[in-house]
Amino acid sequence: MTWRTTRRWAAVAAFNLAAIALVLGAAEVGVRLTSGADRTDQDDQLPMCRADPLTVWRYKPDVRLTYRAPEFEMQVRTNEEGLRSAATSAGPGPTVLFIGDSFTFGWGVSEAERYTDAIGRQLGGVRTVNAGHWMYTFDQQLLLMRQLIERHRPAVVVQGFYWMHVRSLFNHQLERNADGTLRAVLDPKIHVDPRGVLKFRSDWLERPPLGSQLVALVARAVLNRDLRERAADWVDYMRPGSTRDAALWAETDALIGETARLLRAAGIAYVPFLIPASVEVGGTQWSHVGWMGSTPPPGIDVTLPATRFAAMLRRHGAEPVELAAALREQGGAALYFPQDGHWNAAGHAAAGRLLEPAVRRALSRAGN
Repeated sequence: MTWRTTRRWAAVAAFNLAAIALVLGAAEVGVRLTSGADRTDQDDQLPMCRADPLTVWRYKPDVRLTYRAPEFEMQVRTNEEGLRSAATSAGPGPTVLFIGDSFTFGWGVSEAERYTDAIGRQLGGVRTVNAGHWMYTFDQQLLLMRQLIERHRPAVVVQGFYWMHVRSLFNHQLERNADGTLRAVLDPKIHVDPRGVLKFRSDWLERPPLGSQLVALVARAVLNRDLRERAADWVDYMRPGSTRDAALWAETDALIGETARLLRAAGIAYVPFLIPASVEVGGTQWSHVGWMGSTPPPGIDVTLPATRFAAMLRRHGAEPVELAAALREQGGAALYFPQDGHWNAAGHAAAGRLLEPAVRRALSRAGN
């Protein structure tokens, strides 16, 4: 090979390496610009968790922090019990315990703006305990509920069901007692780092080379490949006749049944309600249910997940409060943060108005 040929090949190689570096650099910038600000699996703004042997993780007590996202700024504090709620000292009136996920936690709004606090103000003379945990699904909610009803002896438990958490059960390993009741939940893909941030169990995510978010994105895709390949997409739950994730729906049914039996045995009134996604109330942001297409998904019925949940609850003797139709009339998609997908302050206010009569009736049945 002549010197001139070697020089030409070196130039070609240098050009290709420069082009690859440019593409990777652009991809890195793109990932950093488009990475969601509300991702709790990588968000260092939320050092508020601790490992828990029963529920994978819980909030740490006495946290004070500020979370900032493009659509809101949220002050977060937890009490001595590790709940985003008022101090847990017993009050003179009956206790209403609220169990749920990030909607109950009040993602994106202040404590005072949450539907739980609005209901407490409307009822008057009651003590409310907000036990909402973002990302908690029905198994974790059941275990937390069991602990808190022993501690707080509520007259009423109000539980919000967000149907998309059915899919979250895919990664959970459930341990049961000899009598079949749920004992603990394990999630081997999640851990809490020393600062209190929820993380995937992967050095490629926690400490990617050169801090690259592109490497972290690829690592996350690899970690989630089983979920993508084996679990249904959320929109599949809206397809008539779909049998995808039947085992996860059966597990959900079993958890609902155990929850209803637990509260019945304890003599606690139960108010379950269904939290609709924005597309169920007339919204057009299909990314809220994981659909990234330029047009809405074909062949779907947005009412199917709620109908399925309502049937499960009724089968176990619990009458759910279904919010979708009423929220559609009271503002529809305007009650949700456009990009984030949670209720904004107006959404919480509307939900509080709609749920208050059911909670009041439950208190009456409980003799309060």
